[in-house]
Amino acid sequence: MPRAYRSRFRCAYADPPVPKRRPAVKKRSEMTQDEKDEADAKGLARKELKTAKEEWEKNLASWNGPSDFKWPTNTLGMYKSDAKTAFGLTDRDMAALQHESIQASPKTFFSLASVRKLAADKFQAGALPFEQFMLPGKPKDGVNVRLSKKTNGTPNRRIRSNWYDMGSMAWVVVEAIHLKDD
Repeated sequence: MPRAYRSRFRCAYADPPVPKRRPAVKKRSEMTQDEKDEADAKGLARKELKTAKEEWEKNLASWNGPSDFKWPTNTLGMYKSDAKTAFGLTDRDMAALQHESIQASPKTFFSLASVRKLAADKFQAGALPFEQFMLPGKPKDGVNVRLSKKTNGTPNRRIRSNWYDMGSMAWVVVEAIHLKDD
């Protein structure tokens, strides 16, 4: 592909943009002993996380349920992308969960309870980075969660809908209002 298609349009007389340089990483010979110990500990933690993730994915089994599966009324659900972002799950993790697919639509709903349980199990297995996820079954700090609630699709509505979008909210609100019985 020609370079013109990969870059932004610029005036023909403008100076070319200066590429951003990453900060130089210290060579091991320039590090102090404390920095070397810290770098070794980080490397060891990365290796442990990688092996835990590999072990976790090896033990996952895909869900092979019916294609017309429906959640019961009043189930709290969320989209796949929202669950992956908030709880640090992967496509393989999501494939292991029950889900409701909407006909003729790319929308797929996952139960909030099952997503939380899977995230907690993954955390307990050591396959989630501790820096981002401090407690099992809770999303990353500062991430809002977008929820939907399963409705009964009453026929007297002008446009029939099976899921009500509750919007995006902070996890504190979700726990205080929607999960107070758990």
